[in-house]
Amino acid sequence: MDKGRFAARACASVVVINVLFCASLSGQSSSRRASFSQFASLAPQEMNPQEQRGGEEDIDSQPVRAFRTTVRDLFNQENFQQLEEIAGAARAQKERFRGGLWKLHVFYLTIQGPGSLTSTDGAWNAHLDRLQRWVAAKPNSITPRVALAQAHLRLAWKARGHGYANTVPAEDWKGFDEHVRQGQEALEHADSLGLKDAQWFRDMQIVGLLQGWERSKMDDLLQKASSFEPGYFYYYDAYANYLLPKWYGKPGESEAFAQSIADKLGGQEGDLAYFMIVEDLNCCRPKGQMQNISWERVKQGFAAVDQLYGSTNHQLNALTYMAVRQGDRDFSQRLFVRIGSDWDEDVWRSKQNFTRAKATLSLERKPQAAQPESGQ
Repeated sequence: MDKGRFAARACASVVVINVLFCASLSGQSSSRRASFSQFASLAPQEMNPQEQRGGEEDIDSQPVRAFRTTVRDLFNQENFQQLEEIAGAARAQKERFRGGLWKLHVFYLTIQGPGSLTSTDGAWNAHLDRLQRWVAAKPNSITPRVALAQAHLRLAWKARGHGYANTVPAEDWKGFDEHVRQGQEALEHADSLGLKDAQWFRDMQIVGLLQGWERSKMDDLLQKASSFEPGYFYYYDAYANYLLPKWYGKPGESEAFAQSIADKLGGQEGDLAYFMIVEDLNCCRPKGQMQNISWERVKQGFAAVDQLYGSTNHQLNALTYMAVRQGDRDFSQRLFVRIGSDWDEDVWRSKQNFTRAKATLSLERKPQAAQPESGQ
């Protein structure tokens, strides 16, 4: 089995502003291939890099809900011209929603599939057919090709399933590999048009992660992405994830990258990027994946989000979760007052967990009976 295919299988059991900076990252360590046994025991919720950010869509925001409804309706009506206009405006105006979420990113999230991964094969096939009709109707547009790539990357996980890697049948791995390949082809076809799209780079990073690209190739992709649109923080989140020890990095590399990229961006946008990276990788799991973060910079990053765009309820809850974990009791208490009763299920998982953390300022939970691996 070639290295890329092995890496895709191993990786499936979980989920730079300038050339000199990228080169310095490449020099820190050689490309590192993960072992099957390292990933096979990880929990299913850590498997899917596309669904990594639990509150990414932040649907508690009314403008986001309204936007997503409009986009979804236009897609179902096959009003491709108006979809093109919306995507084009999102690229040109670089508009963001509350929380700093890019409208372009939310646009693609809305049309990346017919719903959840559990949607029927018929629903997924109809969705792919509609995307193909969009490609045919707008052959010179990058938008439907990026959307098609995202759909295939999601379908890769549907084909694979959510069991441990050593329980996945060979036929399911074949489906996984095939959809990743089709996602890559859609992105390469989009690139051949000579057009640029910030989300294109982000989706190609997913392909690189799943195919186990060498560090130098990922560095080059990041450099091109950040040169095209430095404020699209989703790139940096993806690269910090790539540098985690469970993927292709060494302990401390993800933290060092987050600090470096925040410094390169500078100001409030740099602080915002730092917060976004840490929120995604450290919240809201029993144990944070980045162990040596700057807690003060996390707080500065949240303040930057608040001041620049207004924070979402999900972000406020995520910050509170991390504050409790950090043992920042006074800050935690102030945040709980701000939350009131508006707890976020993506963060706390249950009202009981939220209430206990609020009362004790601790994330300790009552021990639960061990679940058999076959049920994961």
